Amino acid sequence: MVDVTTRQGGEPLSIDGGQLGTFAFAWENDRYQHTWSDAGGNIILSSIEDTENWPASPPMQQIHQQSFADGREVIFGIGMAGRGHWSASFTLIPDLKCWIVELACRSPVSPDHLCSTYRIDGSVKKSDTGAIELDTTPTVTCEAIAPAMVEVEQQKLSIRPAKLPTEAATTQWAFRLRCDC
Repeated sequence: MVDVTTRQGGEPLSIDGGQLGTFAFAWENDRYQHTWSDAGGNIILSSIEDTENWPASPPMQQIHQQSFADGREVIFGIGMAGRGHWSASFTLIPDLKCWIVELACRSPVSPDHLCSTYRIDGSVKKSDTGAIELDTTPTVTCEAIAPAMVEVEQQKLSIRPAKLPTEAATTQWAFRLRCDC
């Protein structure tokens, strides 16, 4: 059986992944901001939201949650800004001890930029595999899933498509958050 909960325009929603932390969505201005907290409730990542035509993070104005029999919990989001139409999924996968975040933007024009940007506290380092390791206890790793890349600059973590389209297109990117717990 699939359980579905839908939110629009302000009601918060979250998935508690136990030792894998919690993704929480709260209404801010005209969209949902999301945070990922560790099992102790300390915020590790906080999405940067702005009102640009090509925002720092996908603008989610509607979200809903689904629970699947195999243990997966998913929050789906959709939204619009400028000429872009965004969709996102945040999936808790307990068996793999991770969260998978998948994003897409459909635009009738070439986008200036596309990304998912988060505030981070503390230091980070790049692992041998190219993933970003956050200085947290337990260790948290953010890894781009092709065709995406991860960058860190001035306490901001950005995950973006490896290549932007030069014409109308749907662009996808994804990343995985792992917790060594």
